[in-house]
Amino acid sequence: MRLSSFELWFLLLLSLNVSDILTTVPAYEVNPVTLYIWEQMGFFLAAWFKIGLVLLFGLLFMAAQKVTSPNEWSFAEKVFLGLLKILVAFYAFVVLINVVIYTI
Repeated sequence: MRLSSFELWFLLLLSLNVSDILTTVPAYEVNPVTLYIWEQMGFFLAAWFKIGLVLLFGLLFMAAQKVTSPNEWSFAEKVFLGLLKILVAFYAFVVLINVVIYTI
C-alpha cells in the first residue's frame, strides 16, 4: 500500500506532535497560552487535546475531499498540503528546541 503525499505529511505531523509532547520540559515553557492551558486542564489532558487537534485536521481533510468537486479539490488539496507543511516545519523547529533545552 502506497501512502499519498498528504498521508506522509500527516503522519510526520502526528509524530512530531507526539515528540513535542514527550520532549517538552515544563520548567522551561515560556508560552503564556500553553501555561494557561496547563493550569486549566493539566499537562496530560492538554497533551491529548493537542493530539486530538491534529487528528481533527486529518478528519477535516477527509471531509473536504468528499464534499468538493474535482475542480475545487485541486485548490483545496493545495491549501491543506500548504498548511500541513507549515505545521510540520513549526513542530520540527519546536522539537529541535525542546531537544536542545533537554540536553543542556
